[in-house]
Amino acid sequence: MKFRESSLLLFFRPKLKHIQNQIQEDVKKIMSEQLRAPSMGGRTKAINGDGYTKPPLVASCNSFGPKGIGSVVRIAATTTESVYGFLRSRLAGLEPLIGLCPYH
Repeated sequence: MKFRESSLLLFFRPKLKHIQNQIQEDVKKIMSEQLRAPSMGGRTKAINGDGYTKPPLVASCNSFGPKGIGSVVRIAATTTESVYGFLRSRLAGLEPLIGLCPYH
């Protein structure tokens, strides 16, 4: 399984801090769930040579700038729909700021 789609988002505005924080929490949750090794009865179940299944989507989120005012979000996925779904749900909070939903 190869990652064929990618996206990079940059946030750098105080008005977007609540969205940045939510995305950062979502990424932590998603990645901790997806990268956890599957187990059966205390034993790791080998899915591939490393013992892990490759998730269909991976993401990272890092703060930058003074007082962490900015964030960079990186997303890689096996399908366009996976990236689109991730972005649609996370960017819905932009609607009040830009006057319409970023994804219809």
